[in-house]
Amino acid sequence: MVRRSVFPVLLALAATACDRQRAPDPRPMVQKTLSDMLVYPYSTQVSMTAGADAAQITLTSVDSAAIIAKWFRQALVVNGWTLQSDVTGQDGAISILATKGDRPVWITLRANVGGPGTTYSMIGALPTAADTVQRRDSVK
Repeated sequence: MVRRSVFPVLLALAATACDRQRAPDPRPMVQKTLSDMLVYPYSTQVSMTAGADAAQITLTSVDSAAIIAKWFRQALVVNGWTLQSDVTGQDGAISILATKGDRPVWITLRANVGGPGTTYSMIGALPTAADTVQRRDSVK
């Protein structure tokens, strides 16, 4: 008797779980916002997310945050990006902001906890018309 009363509940739960909407594919926005970007060699992708005008990709590497940050500093400049900010926080996290034209990219690197290596994220955004006007006004 108990088995029959549990079955309808499980069926109802399964039906509601199947009715969830799938999240949109983040790859098109990642391609738009992070085009012309390089990832550190031999990195492994952890996750990828995107919204209407920005995207983030998270990766991991066996190398230290200092080595990866040094590589990014050089690779960004060689590939036409301008370093705007490069800060190391009290927790050891390294945050780099670079721009190429009106396009920004933020790179944040953190040492892995409990093991070797680094997890880092790259966030790119599409410039809006307001961003372009604000940048022109700040140059004047």
